[in-house]
Amino acid sequence: MKKITVLLALLLLALPGCSAADAGLLGGVTPAETGDAADAAALTADFTARLFSEVYDGGDTLVSPVSVLAALAMTGAGARENTLAQMEAVFGADAETVRLALAAYMSGIEGTGTKIANSIWIRGDGTFEAEQDFLSACASFAGAEVFEREFNNAARRELNAWVSERTDGMIEDMLEEMSADAVMYLVNALAFEAGWEAEYRERQLGDGVFHASGGDRTVQMMWSEERIFLEGEGFTGFMKSYEGGRYAFAALLPDEDIGLGGLVASMTGETLSAALTEAESTPVVAAMPGFSLEFEDELSEALAVMGMPDAFSASLADFSGMGYSDVGNLYINRVLHKAFIDVTPLGTRAGAATVVEMGDSAAAPAEEPPAVLLDRPFLFMIADTEYNIPLFIGAVTGETF
Repeated sequence: MKKITVLLALLLLALPGCSAADAGLLGGVTPAETGDAADAAALTADFTARLFSEVYDGGDTLVSPVSVLAALAMTGAGARENTLAQMEAVFGADAETVRLALAAYMSGIEGTGTKIANSIWIRGDGTFEAEQDFLSACASFAGAEVFEREFNNAARRELNAWVSERTDGMIEDMLEEMSADAVMYLVNALAFEAGWEAEYRERQLGDGVFHASGGDRTVQMMWSEERIFLEGEGFTGFMKSYEGGRYAFAALLPDEDIGLGGLVASMTGETLSAALTEAESTPVVAAMPGFSLEFEDELSEALAVMGMPDAFSASLADFSGMGYSDVGNLYINRVLHKAFIDVTPLGTRAGAATVVEMGDSAAAPAEEPPAVLLDRPFLFMIADTEYNIPLFIGAVTGETF
């Protein structure tokens, strides 16, 4: 199976005197005022479309835009001048609006089947002095835990265990190594698990053919009649709800003359939002394969192309709001993202982690319901239907079947 690791870790600078998740260091920090979670929906849609278009390379792909955006929002709390301006252009909003909107959204998903957590890991060798305001901001809006460690294999294993625990074991070995020039890691972990509102019965399962680009594959197809039909320029689709109704699996099947690549190329935040908000309440015959994907990628190039190149330049980056390093200028060394999803007749499990590593250098039914059979490459989302936020977005090409 092709692995696409979605590992977006924020590498943070050393904070003297902090030897564990440090309540003392962040003493007195209170939760930030929250903005409007609806603002998070608007900016996430555009960010999702732009990021996925840059990451998609024609194969199976999976990213969590919410995880990536949360990690970058923490990073942005320490950015200044042109570096900050470029990051805000990528966000699609000013950094404060992003942080307040995310704070509102993250607090609002507690107890809904989605879990999200943030942490900062600082190199504890005395070469970096972190700004208290920066750490407090991350703790306040993102609930970030702060750790100071000597960056060695023991610290790497501890960071990986932190991610694994908060993704229910779905994301393992987030960091294969800690870079020699790393001073700080900002980490987001996100986990989703839910059963279908209507589980598939045995009679709804059967062998089918998936027309992958590399040839036909025999797969287990899951058949159902759903109640939400999706239709837009270049695609049809359906939504299948999870227990409780807040979350749904949204499948977008490209028109045959457009194909998956054409659909991704034409995708915008507006089209993604419209696909979810303009859904039609009407019966639809649906079929999809069960599937499992792992994806990982290093996102620096994609984010630079999206409009924030200075953040990755040792000479141009301005992260002076994070603190001061004796070694050199602070910049983003890597943005690692790792994601996993398992879709079965019973439900879905999905997890993602993002690490930023900082270095110093109801309509009337039709007589005949439409049918959407996911028997060729398709796009999908796990969507929060309350705010129409894609927690995950992915492409299934059949290469792993």
